[in-house]
Amino acid sequence: MMWFRNMYLPDPATWTDPDNSPIFASDAALSKVPPAWIGVCELDLLRDEGIAYGKKLKSLGVKAEIKVYPRAPHQILGMDAALKVGKQQADDAIKAVGDAFRTA
Repeated sequence: MMWFRNMYLPDPATWTDPDNSPIFASDAALSKVPPAWIGVCELDLLRDEGIAYGKKLKSLGVKAEIKVYPRAPHQILGMDAALKVGKQQADDAIKAVGDAFRTA
């Protein structure tokens, strides 16, 4: 993961920039974000960050749904045609987007 971070963000001064990772945004800014659906995979190295972001939103009063997909790796969304858990995540993401537009 450090290799990917260093390729994406070679300047360490940008590692905590909210544009690169929204969890670093101020509480005031995060409290104003729209409701969120956060789907994370159990076997993803970024799982804990996704869960922490969802919990932070919830603690600030933002409606946030966090769903963890068991036994799933990071790229499961791209495996929706091959694995049931990938299809489930894709279906859930599509529903979340549809719900967001219906309430907007």
